[in-house]
Amino acid sequence: MDLQGEQVSRVLTFVGCLLTPAMAGAQQPLQFNVPYSCQDGYTRVITRCEKNARGGEVCFFREEQNGQLITERYMVRGQMDGWLAMCKAPAAQPAAAPRPATQAVAPPQAPVGRPGQPLNPPYLAGMPSPEAIRQKIQGSTPVDTLARQVTVLNRLTRIIERMRMAPERGYNLTPDEQQLSNAYTITAYQMSQAYTKSATPDAAKTFQQMLARYEGDQALYDQMMALLSTATLADYRRVDQGASQQAQTRIDQQRREAEQARALPATPTPGAPTMPNDPGRVEMRRCLELGGSEAECLGKGLTTGFIDFVGGAPAKLLNTAMKTLSPPGVRIGGAFAGPTGLTLSFDNAAANLSSCGKLEPDSRNYTVTKRGNQLQVEIANTPNPLVVLLGQNNVFTGPAMHPITGQVIVGYRTMWVEQRRVSDNSVVPGSGHEERVPIYEERTVNCGFASLRATEFARSETSVIGAFSEILGGQADPAAQRSGTTTAPAGPRMGGAYAGTGGFKVEFRSTAAILDCGQAHVMTPYDVQNTVDRLVVTVRNGKVPLALTLRADGALEGSGTVDVAGRLVTGITDAGATTFVPHTERCAVSTLAATK
Repeated sequence: MDLQGEQVSRVLTFVGCLLTPAMAGAQQPLQFNVPYSCQDGYTRVITRCEKNARGGEVCFFREEQNGQLITERYMVRGQMDGWLAMCKAPAAQPAAAPRPATQAVAPPQAPVGRPGQPLNPPYLAGMPSPEAIRQKIQGSTPVDTLARQVTVLNRLTRIIERMRMAPERGYNLTPDEQQLSNAYTITAYQMSQAYTKSATPDAAKTFQQMLARYEGDQALYDQMMALLSTATLADYRRVDQGASQQAQTRIDQQRREAEQARALPATPTPGAPTMPNDPGRVEMRRCLELGGSEAECLGKGLTTGFIDFVGGAPAKLLNTAMKTLSPPGVRIGGAFAGPTGLTLSFDNAAANLSSCGKLEPDSRNYTVTKRGNQLQVEIANTPNPLVVLLGQNNVFTGPAMHPITGQVIVGYRTMWVEQRRVSDNSVVPGSGHEERVPIYEERTVNCGFASLRATEFARSETSVIGAFSEILGGQADPAAQRSGTTTAPAGPRMGGAYAGTGGFKVEFRSTAAILDCGQAHVMTPYDVQNTVDRLVVTVRNGKVPLALTLRADGALEGSGTVDVAGRLVTGITDAGATTFVPHTERCAVSTLAATK
């Protein structure tokens, strides 16, 4: 068995132990700092137990194999009897009382490279250990020292998160990265808890305020970066610079698109009044012409203008949040559930897996491939992707059991949060409050995908502006003003934008397609049919449906011409109502290629 398979086997065995029904009667007594020999080949050493903020008991233990530390964990005391029943402690070792919480405890260890097995990725070798941080980060008082050290530990975990964006690797954490991240997080948690449990409420509040202040302290940041080796620092700056350049490229592209929008005429109707062509108003008019509510479209126009005004990183964040266009090709919509409650929910961007054991719900990338009259859906997962098939009966079938890797909540840390004024960044009096932030750990569990049936419709996208318009009493999506475009049957859908040489364009959303021909545009429902030899998309364009066939190269094939009957904004009445004029244009339909 290879190393990865061995790790998966160990995790599955361990999770199986956790799911074993608890033994009847009282909890088993614990022995501290003695090796428990377990049936999965690993040795576990319980170091201590302590009360958490909710009055429960949390225990910390190490996992070792062949004398080498594998990882450090902690879990609720009540969940430990399952694996204790599968492990054996030395018979001569009597049970010992837990050590007081105030006693010094060695922090979780950072991963260590072995001969012929360097750390993966290599930059980890130049990251400081938790113990090095406790030695080198010092303050003016013991509490100030503690606040600085906890802040550095928390910020180092974010450096590991940033390194996920290296172009030569995937976004998932490696086992070594996860171990180091856990070492930083658990050490910070232990240190904070040890202080706040013995401190007065006012002192604990002051400590949380110090943590918030040090989060933005440049001098402490520089001191932290000095702890990184030269090679690690160079690698981090390379990844950070690349990610920033990628963001800037997107911003530049948006500005070019805005300039192109300014150059477009407001209306092709002869004799019609000239209308302003700034990006915000162009976006607002298009939204209204597609059937959007005034609240929705006003929000789009204001946001587009604001993005064009501010530029930079804020513009990038807003555009990312508002982005609705999905990858081109076949997608899936709606939710599908199995008899145990396990659910796969799809939109055009991602698949969401929930109710898989104790794993937290999460979004995953997916691809769709035609396999005769079935659609093969491959969902991102480690160690192996999850593959399920959608048949013509609209039922997903897949493996009876498949190992799924995700995140579970293993604890919480408390942070002090304050609101700040935009004008001068000063703290809003009385806004300070505590927030509990979960601590995650990667786990692998077995889940069944033998039969998943449709339980929810596909729904139209909800954007930031959509949510804003709902607050104002408007519709959440322009599609809401068009009958039949807010929902669609669960099953195959389409995504992306396509364009032909004759000026005809189609943009697919989860529940509707937007047709563009010259200055005419309309939003309308569509259907997807997967037969043995082809996949046909039928756009319900008025009384004359438009049929498009998806080719093997990803293009859409059509024929003839299409009439797009839309409307154009002409003005606003004295009563504040928007006025329109019908507008129809005809375009040739041939081969439509996917656009960026």
